[in-house]
Amino acid sequence: MKKTLAERLDFLLSKLNIRQRDFAERAGFTQSYLSMILNGTKKTPSARFFEAVAREFSVNPDWLRSGEGDVFAVPGLSLSASDAELVARYKLLPPADKAIVDEIINALLLKTLGR
Repeated sequence: MKKTLAERLDFLLSKLNIRQRDFAERAGFTQSYLSMILNGTKKTPSARFFEAVAREFSVNPDWLRSGEGDVFAVPGLSLSASDAELVARYKLLPPADKAIVDEIINALLLKTLGR
């Protein structure tokens, strides 16, 4: 059975480990707007909602609208589903935390490449 938009959004919130309020704010919407979608009161969100969620969280717009395809997608890049999810979660971090992750990755690369 195909999942509803509310079920897909619930899944996305869980996968990103983000609260409804934060998710809505990052996408540029109110928590009440998101709540209406999640509880089925608002059956057809605006095109701007779909575009904002897809852009902000690196979500595949086809999956968001219809449930078809992989959950995460990074435009212009061919990534595995797990890599795209990692990019989406990285985008949720504040700049200071992104800098820490970048330093860790650079250190691991130096170690791996033997430099």
